[in-house]
Amino acid sequence: MRAFVSIERFPKPSSRARFFRSVSLFVICATWFSVCSLDAAEARTQSTSHADHRSHRGGHAARESASSVHEIDAAALEAAFPDLGDDERRHSMHEEDPFNSLVLLDRLEVREADGAEIVDFELEAWVGRTLDRLWIRSEGRRQGGTTEHASLELLWGRGVARWWDLVAGVRRDWEPGPAESWAAFGVVGLAPYRFEVEATAYLGEGGRTAARIEARHEVSITQRLVLEPRVELEAYGRSDAERGIGSGLSSGEIGLRLRFEPRRETAPYIGIVREKKFGDTETFARASGRATSETRVVAGLRAWF
Repeated sequence: MRAFVSIERFPKPSSRARFFRSVSLFVICATWFSVCSLDAAEARTQSTSHADHRSHRGGHAARESASSVHEIDAAALEAAFPDLGDDERRHSMHEEDPFNSLVLLDRLEVREADGAEIVDFELEAWVGRTLDRLWIRSEGRRQGGTTEHASLELLWGRGVARWWDLVAGVRRDWEPGPAESWAAFGVVGLAPYRFEVEATAYLGEGGRTAARIEARHEVSITQRLVLEPRVELEAYGRSDAERGIGSGLSSGEIGLRLRFEPRRETAPYIGIVREKKFGDTETFARASGRATSETRVVAGLRAWF
């Protein structure tokens, strides 16, 4: 005999039960949303309070800093930045720019020509500081025991730009002819590419004028070998037959010397020099039987201390 088991189904909820269930779910959701909103509002309130606290601390610190700045009085400023008098300032500048000197025997050359010994020399010296210096320049030539040419310049130099000095003073010539004095004005300095330049204008007795420019450049071949090309030009405003000098470009010299420096202070050298006279000076030299141009091999000594 078969047995049948009947399972009783749950009865369907009524419409009233469904209504109460929906209302309960809505109340739960509303409560959860309210709690979340309160938490967010509390977090914003705490963040605002922290920002206000930091702003308050920053303002307090700024007020403290401002008050500390205002506390610096005249005594503190005077202690930090003392007022140096003119004497103290000059003394400080002199300590930073000490008194120096230099003597340079730039050329001392000995050679033989026509059976006579010829000695050429060129000397330059200065004493002073960076901006103000006393310059002494001298050059000359002796041949066979007789002075052919000799001059001495005494100049005051003032630094007017970086590497450049403005010089002014007097020049005295003894040979050739009678002694003659000149007023001298010029510049001494270092041109681009390390060319050493001396350019001087002269005003002599009776309104005579002259100019001289010299440029040279040192090329280091090794630490001990130095090659020095040099150019020198002289010009005069008017002729002087007694001294054998013509107007315009009078003479020029170009040379190339190689020196060996076992010590920086003393250096022997050898070289080749080309010297030529121009214009009326060349005419005067030819008339007196002197050479108008000359190429010579030289050997000499350069020293400084």
